[in-house]
Amino acid sequence: MAMEAGFRRLSLREARVARLVAEGLSDEQVAERLGIGVVDVSAELAEVFRKLGLRSRTELALLAPDGPAAPTEEDSNG
Repeated sequence: MAMEAGFRRLSLREARVARLVAEGLSDEQVAERLGIGVVDVSAELAEVFRKLGLRSRTELALLAPDGPAAPTEEDSNG
């Protein structure tokens, strides 16, 4: 299975978590950004790893289809 096809299998929330983790955010930062609990982030990330056959955040960052996103205005202000 192509990796990009794997990313399309993720739920919207899994994809959001994966994207932010791929950008280098911690679980706590992802939780705050998405307004969910840290335990929820960990659970979503575990599902992402399972669905994509990954073992680490580094693998996720290297395989993210669009690479790291450009910083937003919010990122530069905070």
